[in-house]
Amino acid sequence: MPELLTKTLSFTEYLLLPYDGRKTELVNGQLIEMTEPSSLHINIIRALTKLLDRYIDAENLDLECISGPGVEIPRSGRRSDARDPDIIVCQRDQWRAMSHLTKSIFLEGNPPDLVIEVSSPGNESSDTVDKRLEYALAGIAEYWIINPIRDYVLVLNLDTATGEYREVGEYRGAEPIHSILLPKFNVTAETLLAPF
Repeated sequence: MPELLTKTLSFTEYLLLPYDGRKTELVNGQLIEMTEPSSLHINIIRALTKLLDRYIDAENLDLECISGPGVEIPRSGRRSDARDPDIIVCQRDQWRAMSHLTKSIFLEGNPPDLVIEVSSPGNESSDTVDKRLEYALAGIAEYWIINPIRDYVLVLNLDTATGEYREVGEYRGAEPIHSILLPKFNVTAETLLAPF
């Protein structure tokens, strides 16, 4: 399907694309194929998913921690984009209600509670600039950027008055990460940045 890489797509056309095994995002009407992640990237996602699942179970929270679904990014005056975060935390009922969709994507007005991106060389500015703006547009309450290149975890919380993220903290080393959504989640930056 290489012709789709140059054809401009509407958000509806993107939703109707058959799954072909590739991880893609829709940016400015262009289908962007994501590069294969490094083993460090994969291990950070695996380790954090396990920690989040344990926390959710221990606290008996009505949340789901998932990887794979996308998020619609509404754009005023132009077509929506779609991003595919590394990890999503959402309400359990919200996730169950999406089971009828042909493509698992959190549509406009139905954002997940938390998205997490793990930066890789070459996509740092996308995670720290582009997606910071886009996830705020989608109304996602909390956004984490795990950056193993620069050894930090940045936690951002959406200010509903301004529609922009404010920094909760940039965590390094043995600093415990503070999450507004998950206040009792006890994890340090070094645990996430070196999950081997």
